[in-house]
Amino acid sequence: MSELATNIDGMSGEEVKSALAESKRIGRQVYTGFNERKLELWDEVIASDVDLRSTVGSQPIKGIEPLKAWAGAFQTAFRPRLDLVDELYGVNRAAIAVNLNWQHVEDFFGLAPTGRKGTSVEYFILWHDHGKVNRFWVADHTLDITTYLTVERGMHYPQNFEPEPIIRGIEV
Repeated sequence: MSELATNIDGMSGEEVKSALAESKRIGRQVYTGFNERKLELWDEVIASDVDLRSTVGSQPIKGIEPLKAWAGAFQTAFRPRLDLVDELYGVNRAAIAVNLNWQHVEDFFGLAPTGRKGTSVEYFILWHDHGKVNRFWVADHTLDITTYLTVERGMHYPQNFEPEPIIRGIEV
């Protein structure tokens, strides 16, 4: 095992392996819960006071029940299929990339369906502690669904929030 892997926050190599396995378990359960429309799976891996940030709607959303309500409404309105295309796991965080294949077929928070279809590449960025996700951020790589909901349909587009950096860039 590399020196880096044995020195992460003073963790042994076995502790790092265990933490990475836990991170993957959490990430996959978040993915499976959304993809298979089994949001009750999130109860085991998402904290009751989770902080959700997304590129659409009023933000932040606080708490697992509001998060599940939002996700359930999205599932009903857009009938998404999530293709897992990449995943990265760290000791206390995970990033999952998905192709979000969607069609607007039901009402979504007052927005009548149009039948419009699209595919967006989305990232679920998860920070977790003691086996529970405490921050769940959704970031768009492509802006298909964000453009549809905010520009075409007038949904709120949150602005000016930034993640806490691991390393802050140089200001000139």
